[in-house]
Amino acid sequence: METYLKIKNIKLWARVGVLEEERRLGQLFNLDLFLWADFENCIQNDDIKKTVDYSKVVEILKSQSKKIYCFTIEKYSDEILRIINEEFQLNRIKIILTKCKPPIIGFDGEVSIVRFFENN
Repeated sequence: METYLKIKNIKLWARVGVLEEERRLGQLFNLDLFLWADFENCIQNDDIKKTVDYSKVVEILKSQSKKIYCFTIEKYSDEILRIINEEFQLNRIKIILTKCKPPIIGFDGEVSIVRFFENN
């Protein structure tokens, strides 16, 4: 049975964008995470130490996002994957990173990138 932890709608403030103003002022991003790990010990023993502390995941990402400066959402997504993998060493990670209000004239939508990472 496949089991993963889903953390939806993490609001992150980061300095990411092509425009200098985006990198200077920062802007809102939305992040959905899917985290695969061995949850069997937690399931069998109801042991909180045998699962992923999702409050820590959110706290670390919010803290680290304030330190990131880059031009593209692609690079930002790579930084998010690196941070999660270094801290938690999970089996597999999927992220959906959304730029909530891209500064495109006449465009009222959002732009997202979907990334997967697997530890072999």
